[in-house]
Amino acid sequence: MEKTREINLSELFSAVLQKIWLVILLAVVVGGAFYFRTKNFVTPLYRSSVTIYVNNLVQTGDNVVTGVTATNLATSQQLVKTYIEILKSDTVLREVAKQADVGMGASAIRSRMSAAAQNETEVFKVYISHADPNVAAKIANAIADVAPGEIAKIVEGSSTKIIDRAKVAGAPYSPNISEKTTIGVVLGAVIAICIIVLQTLLDVRVKTEEDLALISSAPVLGMIPDLAMDNKNQSGYEYTAKDTKKEVAENEPVQ
Repeated sequence: MEKTREINLSELFSAVLQKIWLVILLAVVVGGAFYFRTKNFVTPLYRSSVTIYVNNLVQTGDNVVTGVTATNLATSQQLVKTYIEILKSDTVLREVAKQADVGMGASAIRSRMSAAAQNETEVFKVYISHADPNVAAKIANAIADVAPGEIAKIVEGSSTKIIDRAKVAGAPYSPNISEKTTIGVVLGAVIAICIIVLQTLLDVRVKTEEDLALISSAPVLGMIPDLAMDNKNQSGYEYTAKDTKKEVAENEPVQ
């Protein structure tokens, strides 16, 4: 009865070590391809941000009037989420587009805009990314100028304060060339290892006595040793084909 071949992890590991050159080669090639593509074909993006604080008290004259209150952390987080959604609305972004005057509409600005609360507080940041660092900073500062008034119009009794205005970024934040290259190197190595493992698992040749026992129950009577010598300096026999034409030519008399 034919036996099922078991997966030998040590055999697979040995196969990978024997072809480690392929792993290194594919890692270098794929990693280099990722580096070249990221360096030459991906547009770098610059990002500027403004920091906004959600103020819960509105002061009128000598009296402090309680407006929108955050009695607990959950309410505070919800207020921040509400304000972020308001900033993404067409009503607010149309005013931002007018203020920035960079030739972009509300939808275009929204596609380059992101916002997030800072450490689960009432402070949140609004980010603008663009291929031109000056445009990114100009749009972000336009949001800082427009946001407090527009939010106050929509949410009665609310107010916001600008903590930090946007600055022109000195270096791109995306793409991360080293990160992309590392991903390429790892991907290339994984592809090479998968190829080696598949080749090993699909190799059905009989190479050892154990392989023969998997396909036949007949006893092994003997083994023919491999007399091939890797080092020709060692003693042994070497058989070569005789070049008859060359020998005849050498033995012909010179006329």
